[in-house]
Order: sequence, then C-alpha cells, then structure tokens
Amino acid sequence: MIPIPLQFDWKDPRETVVLTFDATLMLASGETLTGTPTVQITTVSGSDATPSLVVANMTINAAALSFVGKTIAVGAAVQAVASAGNFASQYLIAITCQTSNPNKVLVLKATLPMSPT
Repeated sequence: MIPIPLQFDWKDPRETVVLTFDATLMLASGETLTGTPTVQITTVSGSDATPSLVVANMTINAAALSFVGKTIAVGAAVQAVASAGNFASQYLIAITCQTSNPNKVLVLKATLPMSPT
C-alpha cells in the first residue's frame, strides 16, 4: 500500500471533490496525525502561474474511513475539499501535518491533474 496516492484521478475544474491523503505507512504504531494541517499548492504543468486550484477544509479523520477493500484508522488520514483549477494543468498538493510524536512532522504530497477540457 502506498501511504498517499502519488497522483489522484483527473479532476474537472468545474468539480468540487474530496481528496483523501492516507498517512498510514508513514506513522509508527500508536502515532496519529494531530493539529491543524496546512497546504501548499504548486503548478507543475500547464499555464496556471498563480495556482487557481483551491484546497480547503482540511480535516484529520475522526472516524475510520472505508474504501473498497481498505480501511484507514482514526487519525491516519487528512481529507480536503478541492475546487477550481485550470484545464490541462497539474498541481502538486503538499499538506503539512503534526503528529502525536512531538519530533515528527509529515508532509503528505500528491499531484492532481486537471482534465484537458
């Protein structure tokens, strides 16, 4: 299992979707994500010099998340709402999150490609 997807599926800039960043494999036994996550968005391809992608409402999962064939434990994922963006662009999303280990800060990264039209 990859801790977070290296790349999310295509998103149409007119859509609003929930992205899930799974940190399970990045956390030691007993560790959880804590605090208030922050986000940085960088355009890695396309013509969107000032990234128009909006990633907001980042929350650490307070309940287990179940997907087809997979469950993510409480405190092991960040979910965020993604909206806007620019057609045919691709963005790197980096979410910085504290953990219950005071000596460990994680940056969860993935790319989000926009549909061409």
